[in-house]
Amino acid sequence: MPLVSRRQFAAGALASPAAVASSLWASDDRGAPPLPTVRLGKHEISRLLVGHNPIKGVSHQSRALDLEMREYFAADRSRGVALLEHCQSLGINACQIGFRPTEAAIEQMLRTFFARGGQMRWFATLYSPPQDINAVEKEIARRVHADPPPLGIQQLGNTSDWLMKQGKLDLALENLKRIRDAGVLVGLGSHNHEVIDYAETKGWDVDFYQCCFYRSVFSLDPAKAGKETYEEEARASMTRTIRQVSKPCIAFKVLAAGRHCGSRATIEAALRYAYEYIKPTDVVLVGMWQKHKDQVAENVALARKILAHEPSLPAEARAGDGTDKKPATGLRRESP
Repeated sequence: MPLVSRRQFAAGALASPAAVASSLWASDDRGAPPLPTVRLGKHEISRLLVGHNPIKGVSHQSRALDLEMREYFAADRSRGVALLEHCQSLGINACQIGFRPTEAAIEQMLRTFFARGGQMRWFATLYSPPQDINAVEKEIARRVHADPPPLGIQQLGNTSDWLMKQGKLDLALENLKRIRDAGVLVGLGSHNHEVIDYAETKGWDVDFYQCCFYRSVFSLDPAKAGKETYEEEARASMTRTIRQVSKPCIAFKVLAAGRHCGSRATIEAALRYAYEYIKPTDVVLVGMWQKHKDQVAENVALARKILAHEPSLPAEARAGDGTDKKPATGLRRESP
């Protein structure tokens, strides 16, 4: 599909029902403190980002919830645009939107958002494995020629984890070098702290790490691979790694794909844990959707509340293993 500039698309863009509905979600937060930001490269990004999994119908809970998410966004494609617009209106200034060649609807959603005047910065994902040089080069070129281009590209965590399992993680350097040559920030993603530890020990040329709190289906343990496991050990290990590495980190699945979302209190506890056990230079990435309630407003309000008093832990506690604080868990149908 040929690229369309924001100006070209805006000439024919019309207001959509979902975009209009976004105004109904907006809460009156006048006077509320802005979301804190951190510097990543030359960019200032909010410490709460929005991700793409719900938009793509990936719940990491059940096939039924996957289908509900897909049908919600597919029934009216403008709902994804409205979601981004609502996030922006409440102070989230960056998102991660990744899409494969088969996910043209996601790519079009992002284009439409910018065509309608969206100002949010975005991170892209590199899906191609380093062994397929032609696919890698084409994918990176398509991303950096978008309007606007992403501020950074992260190698998909699944790819990093698969390479680690094969004993071939060093091949990831080829992808990272090509991202660097493209002139955007370089990110390395993983669901396993061992991958991040290895890259940090080797001094790899990256600008940020994207770190999953839980191994999920991507465990390096053959007995757990492919299974949805959300264990406290994984979260404690990854947060320990996040605190020890020298580069900024994007922490994701901090709500354990809805498993820490039984109530507002459990959501707050999980977000508080995340912010208290990552570095002040790090950010949290959360997937959101609006079918059942205004998750955006809830998450933004909680992040503001938590970050207004940061740091809340003494230095010696922040350097610990993170096992002394465990948020209550629960399950809600809405994905985090």
